[in-house]
Amino acid sequence: MSKIAARGGRGLVGRAALGDHAAMRDADPDIQPDTAPADSPENPAGRGLYMHLGVHRTGTSSFQEFLALNQAVLEEAGFNLAVANRDSATLSSLKLRLPDPRHFRRNDLEERREFLLDEIGKHRINNAPRTIISEENIPSGFQGLFSDRPYGAAYDRLRFMRLEMTHPVRRVLLVIRSYDSFLKSAYRKRCEFRLIDPFENYVPMALKARRGWFDLAGDILRALEPEALVVLRQEDRPRHSEMLHHLIPETRGLPLRDIADQVNVSPTDAACRAMQAIFAEGRKLGVGATRRLIADYADDKSGPSIAEFAPEDAQVLRDRYARDLQRIAHLACVEMPGAAAPAT
Repeated sequence: MSKIAARGGRGLVGRAALGDHAAMRDADPDIQPDTAPADSPENPAGRGLYMHLGVHRTGTSSFQEFLALNQAVLEEAGFNLAVANRDSATLSSLKLRLPDPRHFRRNDLEERREFLLDEIGKHRINNAPRTIISEENIPSGFQGLFSDRPYGAAYDRLRFMRLEMTHPVRRVLLVIRSYDSFLKSAYRKRCEFRLIDPFENYVPMALKARRGWFDLAGDILRALEPEALVVLRQEDRPRHSEMLHHLIPETRGLPLRDIADQVNVSPTDAACRAMQAIFAEGRKLGVGATRRLIADYADDKSGPSIAEFAPEDAQVLRDRYARDLQRIAHLACVEMPGAAAPAT
């Protein structure tokens, strides 16, 4: 008997619904989730999921370190933590391994569903009354950012996950930033993994991108149907405690501690050039070696920027961001504290 069969019918419902949805999504964007209403007898008030979805390069790792630091306080207040704290050893890491676009195209989802169900069980997501989930890779893995359709599989990934979770989604937190600074930071991060093309090769793709934060917000609302989606701007530098209070207003008044340092900061241009030179020689960098190299070059500001837009291209992206902020602000169920001021 497979793991899914042993768990009962939940996986079978998810498989059928998701298979139908892959073909029907564009024709019927209002497909409803197979879950009980938020405050039905099956889901009494107070039970549910609180989800922080990133995005990438907006301080996710630091926020997760903050959650880890305050784990005891949050658990005492009744919150279970399921956090992908991959940049620290202070909290067991959530590893969902959701399907990539190729898995959806091939309808090759069973193995990924088993991975997901194992993690749901390991982290008590369907058992604990209230769970905080923090994982920026739920809408997309890092590779999905470098496309003219960034986060293109977000709806399918979110829906795939939602179908296996039995509690309602109460609130979702999304932190976004201007497309120009976001893409530059993402490029620097990508320099840590492998030899990549020069930044200018990605500029045309960025300028013609057919998706943005507005589309991602819509995917989240349709796939998860939360009671509220809170959208914050990274440019406002929200404090970690403030982010948590927006995600879970009931945490106001808890004795929370802030972390001392930021986690997973972007490498300097000099560090990026050094890493790319190593990859160009056919060598590899492990996680420890990468962190040491980034630390060694942290104060080295020499050389030209490895990732820069022409002024006119940067302005196009900033204007797009300002428009998308306004569009997001008009979506039902969206909260935007500090209110969608244009990026500068």
